[in-house]
Formats: sequence, structure tokens, C-alpha cells
Amino acid sequence: MKRDSPTVKIIHHVLDRLAEKGSDGFNVSRTMLTKMHFWKDIHTLPSERRDQAVASLKALQGAYKRYEAQLRYEQQEQEKKIHAERVERTRMSDLDHEKLQSFRDEFDKIYSIADPQKKGNCFQDLMNRVFEYYCEESKGAFNRTGEQIDGLFYFDNHWYYVEVRWKEKKATAADVSVLRDRAKSAFGGDTKALFISFNGFSEDCLNSLAGMRDERVILMDGFDLRCVLDCQIPFDLLLGEKQAELVQNIRPFVSAKEIILKRERGD
Repeated sequence: MKRDSPTVKIIHHVLDRLAEKGSDGFNVSRTMLTKMHFWKDIHTLPSERRDQAVASLKALQGAYKRYEAQLRYEQQEQEKKIHAERVERTRMSDLDHEKLQSFRDEFDKIYSIADPQKKGNCFQDLMNRVFEYYCEESKGAFNRTGEQIDGLFYFDNHWYYVEVRWKEKKATAADVSVLRDRAKSAFGGDTKALFISFNGFSEDCLNSLAGMRDERVILMDGFDLRCVLDCQIPFDLLLGEKQAELVQNIRPFVSAKEIILKRERGD
């Protein structure tokens, strides 16, 4: 630029070139403008230039105040948006009688399906809708490195992998072990698991899990789900009670019936 170019043009030119430098240029610009904003050496200027310098400095300071106010407004709007997302993440679903009835109706329809694979797929879809209604967040089924995870939901500060099964045979210790290993190898290191077996769990399965202090798999059967669908106990409360039994008494499976009776007695 020419030597006699107006100062404002020189400043624009310098700021434009600094902007091309990314974060390094931004730091230089901020340092430069901060020094200009707080400049105290007007007395060093020739007297004929002081009035103009004072006016220019006031204009700069006024522009900064407007910029600061706009920045504060945008920051507060972003904070409101983020806060709303946090509230939504932890907000309990509104009571929806029609949806709860639809869960019961669909469960009854699934019960009458003859084809095992279709029955299992429909059962999985129903459970993911139940998770979505009762839990803070639900992602549904997904594939991970060739593995099929039937469901993924967030509850009580933990992500849960889900296995949903409607088979004639009861789930075995080996079946539960597969889900446990998947949860242990999940990214994040603290993923829990819920194994839902409509026809329950074999005796060897329950015996093998009894007393395991590092267990992270919670078990539910068809009766548990029927209690949930009949509104004898909500899913999230049942899951919380089962989690408490796992932590306090090292029991990966406790029937919804036992939990309901304890609540009625006030235990």
C-alpha cells in the first residue's frame, strides 16, 4: 500500500492478511487491537492530531463494546440451546396412554406369530420402542464390526447393549457370555448390558452368574416384560431395581414379581 494511505485502509489490509494465517493470525490481531483499545499515549502525538486521535480511539472502543455485546448475546443463545439439549436428554417422556396400550397390543400380536425369525424381529422392534419411551436416549439396533447389537440405550449414566431373544429354549451361560464380552470390549469402557430372554434362563446360566462381582449383564424374562406392559412397574424403575440387586446382592436376575412385592411391603 501507498505511504499516504489512510490508516483505516492500512488496518483493514493488515487484518485481512492476518486472517489468512488462521489461529496464529487471530492471536496477533487480538493482541494488536487490544493494545489499540487501551492505548494511553495520546499525549505523545502532535497537538494538531490529538483531537482526531481521541475521536478515533472512542470510535474503536465503541465498536468493541458493540462487538462484545453481540458476542455475549450469541454465547448466551448457544448456552440456552445446549441447556435445552441437556434438559431434553434427561427429560422423562410425557405420559402417553395410547402408546402404552399400543405396546400391549403389539406384544399380544407378536405372541401369536408362528415364524420364529419374524417373531424375534418384531419383538426386537417393540423393545426398542419401549426403550425409547422409558429411557433417556435410545439408538436402536446396529452393527459393530460384523456383530449385531439388538439395541442400545442410555439409562442412569450408562449405555446399555441389548440382546433381545424370543426362542423356545432358555438362554444359556454361553449366550450371556457373548453379550458380556461385547459390552466389555465396547468403546468407553463402562458399557453395561441387558439380556432379554422371553422364555427365561437355564439353571446353569443363573448358577454360573451367581456371585460374579464384575458382572455387568442384567437379565429380564417374559414375565418381567408382561409386568412392565401391564403397568405394574415401569421399565426404567424395574431396570434400576435390578441394577441395585446386582450391585448390592450380586444377583444378575431377580424377578419383577419379587421387586413388586418388596415395594408393596415397603422394604
